[in-house]
Parts: sequence; C-alpha cells; structure tokens
Amino acid sequence: MTNLPTSSLLDAEAEPGYDPAVPQSARNLVDFHLRQLGLGEQYVRTPSGLARVLPDGIGWCRAQTLTEAAWPLGADLCVLVDWFPDAALRRDPRTGHVPPGAEEHWRERLAMTADALESLGYVVERNGPQRSPRTHWAAELLVYRMSPGLAPVRMPPEAWEGVEPIPPHYGRPSWHPDPDPCSVVERALRKAGVRAWSSSAGVCVVRSITQTVWPPDADICAWVCWSPAKEFRRSRENGTVPPGAQEHWAHQIERVKTALEQAGYEVRSRLRPWNPRAEDYADFVVYRSRRSVLAGMPT
Repeated sequence: MTNLPTSSLLDAEAEPGYDPAVPQSARNLVDFHLRQLGLGEQYVRTPSGLARVLPDGIGWCRAQTLTEAAWPLGADLCVLVDWFPDAALRRDPRTGHVPPGAEEHWRERLAMTADALESLGYVVERNGPQRSPRTHWAAELLVYRMSPGLAPVRMPPEAWEGVEPIPPHYGRPSWHPDPDPCSVVERALRKAGVRAWSSSAGVCVVRSITQTVWPPDADICAWVCWSPAKEFRRSRENGTVPPGAQEHWAHQIERVKTALEQAGYEVRSRLRPWNPRAEDYADFVVYRSRRSVLAGMPT
C-alpha cells in the first residue's frame, strides 16, 4: 500500500537515543531519519489495523547494524543502508528483463538518497564494485557519523577498478565450486588449533560480511566472532562475571588474533576495550590482501 492519506500515519515519533554500546540504537536512529526524509518504510492506521507504506516511485531504504570492527576510523556511529528500487523498475526474476529507465533510477535515486542523509550530518559512501539493476536486486550504502573534530577519509571510487563483485549476484549466485571466504578462514583457524568449540577456550565462529566493507585489495574477508567458555560467561541475571573472566577474554582473544595473523591475515578490531561484564562476545574483521597472496606464489 503506497497511497493511503498522510493523516493516517502513526503519531509523530521522538528521535531515538544513541549508545555506541547498543548496536541496535544506531540502526534505530538512522531508520528514524530515513522516515523523516521520506525514504524509509512507514506504518499507517487503517480500519483493519496497521499497514506498511513504502515511498512511491523513488525506492526505499532501511538500515542494518554493522560490527564496530568494520567502522571507518574515527566514526562514532555506523550502519549499512539497503536501498531497494521502486517496484515498477525492478529486474524481472523470471526473464532477467530490466525495465527501461531502471539504471537511471538507480543512479539518480542513490545520489539523492546520499545527499539527503549527508544533509543531516552523515557521511555516505558507495564502496565496493558498483551495483546496478543488471547485477543486484538492491544497492548498499555505508552510512556513518564522525566523532567531533575528525574528518572522514573517503576511499576514492577508482580504488575498486578491476575488482569483481563477490557472490551472490545475478551473474554468480554462489561461490561454488570455489570455497567461500568463511570456509577459507575457518580452515586457517583449525590448522592453527583454534576450534569452533572448546570447553576451555570458548566458541569461535566465522561469518560472511558484505563486500561494502572489504578493503579494495582484499582477496578474502570475513567476520570472526569469539565468545567465552561457559565458566567465564557473565550472568544474565545481574551481569556479574566469574573470577578470571577478564584474563580468559584477554588470553583467548589474543590467541585467535595471533593465529589469524600468523596465517597471513590482517585483523581489524574496534578501538573500545572489551568488557566481559557488559558483552557476550568479541569480534574482528579479518582479510587477506591480494598482494600477500601474490607474494606467496612461486616464481
């Protein structure tokens, strides 16, 4: 539904607060601003209940959380914003037909969306190989806010020249027959003796991460999450932690990072220290550059 009267919109909402320690608060704040700009999804009251309303003719956006390990240096808030084209200008999934005007719609509306968000003080970047209606079903923006007094260091668009988009996309729906980045990083960890689960060392899992935050020269990039062994986890009831928890966190985090670095990976982590009393896991963005891969090839 897109043509309901604006008088049926929910009562004006207050701007939500933001706390860097609460990832959802960044998403909630940016979603609020997207709605204020007329770019996000809204809900209206109807005789039968609430109905979802999307902007008409311009596409629509929603924010999603992003691990702090992937934030640009100096950012005090950062999210990913997904932009979806207007329904009339989407690629037909059955035939692959791209409607006339779709590419202009993507180009113009993405530029306008970025300008609108930057008018509110955000920094907006379209990193990675550029998406289009011929390759992807949606576009993705890196949206962040710098700490006071700091200026963003934007990556020049030519940094991704010659870089191929990673799966999934229309041209390549999966990594098969090649191993996906998670599998590659998992193998490196297991080879170094870091298991997915250990009763004494905790849990270490590898997850995929969007190419929007891959360094331009990355050959492999993934998101590694470590959580403590059961005996060192904080209490869900009162937040207390057992004796030795701080040492357990420090030792095991260093062990995981060392294993990755010795396997040839760069490891990025957030600047804020980990707090076992307030958090359930630590995480890193890890990547292997093409330069290091080429340097290790036989000549």
